[in-house]
Amino acid sequence: MANAIRIRTQVTSDILHIPELSALAGKNVEVIILEEESAPRRLTPPTRTLGALRGLFDVPDDFDASLPDDMLRAFEGDGET
Repeated sequence: MANAIRIRTQVTSDILHIPELSALAGKNVEVIILEEESAPRRLTPPTRTLGALRGLFDVPDDFDASLPDDMLRAFEGDGET
């Protein structure tokens, strides 16, 4: 079974001391070093363009008309099953 250890440190010289790895002394390990950007990346929501779907579908003139009573009762949980 493989174990993973995440260690974050700043490299300040050409010699890197990682005391957290002393428990692995004598074992075969693979060390992967990743360089992080100085500022953390922030997720931003995708931009939306107003009217981007124009012409892709038709909205009926009565789309906001009241529902028939039986359908309204079904949506409200009072309909027949």
